Amino acid sequence: MVKMLLGLVAATALVASCGEKRSNEPQTREEVRQEVQKVQLKPGQWEGAYELTDIDMPNMPAGGAQMKDQMKKMMSRTSMRYCVTPEEAANPSGKMFSGQENKDCTYKGFDASGGSVKGEISCKSQGGTMNAVMTGDYGPESYAMHMDMKMVGAPNGMNMSMKAKTSGKWTGSTCAAK
Repeated sequence: MVKMLLGLVAATALVASCGEKRSNEPQTREEVRQEVQKVQLKPGQWEGAYELTDIDMPNMPAGGAQMKDQMKKMMSRTSMRYCVTPEEAANPSGKMFSGQENKDCTYKGFDASGGSVKGEISCKSQGGTMNAVMTGDYGPESYAMHMDMKMVGAPNGMNMSMKAKTSGKWTGSTCAAK
């Protein structure tokens, strides 16, 4: 009898709490959507890294494996420091997530909202045009991206496909002088 009474009291407490709105828990779909959209980067000093993880070059000459390794090392950057303003933190651009600082790059279909990032980048250089699709995730103090890239119009008609990853972390609210 005591067990049944305790069970009824517990069940009554659970049912009574169902209607309560907790201040930190969204209730409606719209409130949930608004909470998800609030994921915002912190302004201040950030440090990023860019790593080329794979290169595919059809018709590569002899010694191609060694050449690929050299290219991976040469094109990877282990530390990039940059400052993110409050305006940039509120509305981040593809430049921050891609690790590209080239003025000859354009971005399209770029969307950073709710902790997800996706978009495309196209960069022109003397060696041709590189087009990339970016996808990834971010939070207030970090991000991680994957990029699938295709280079066309390289010297001697050589084309290549590459895969890279870029990541970053917030290191402090004060930006270091460049």
